[in-house]
Amino acid sequence: MAFLGILMVTLFQLVVIYLLLLIVSFASKSLQPIIYAAIFIFFLSYVGMTIIIPFGKTFIHLFEPLPGSYAKLLIGSVFLFYFSELIAKHVSEAGYESIATVAHLAIKIAILSLWLPQLSMLLDTLSKFIIK
Repeated sequence: MAFLGILMVTLFQLVVIYLLLLIVSFASKSLQPIIYAAIFIFFLSYVGMTIIIPFGKTFIHLFEPLPGSYAKLLIGSVFLFYFSELIAKHVSEAGYESIATVAHLAIKIAILSLWLPQLSMLLDTLSKFIIK
């Protein structure tokens, strides 16, 4: 029931943000990109703190019985990639596609570096099987 309340508040805030952007687009065209970017970052952080992070914690607790930290790495990788894609798309639509591409590539490399210890353990295990 609490999740439904959060969802309704979020939908209401989306409508308010849309109306605010419409007002800004008619009042001042030059300030619209700055206000749009500020509202996007503010709303993304709000949704992340109220919906996505609690959902991620609940989802991680679901996979606690699994050995190792594969579930945490997988869920963390998905969230990082999704947020990176959202921000890269926003920056790209603002006309800075090259910066968005570099930022998205950096997040992909960061995700791969998170998986390096697990990958090295897998390679060690495979090499032991090959040697024997």
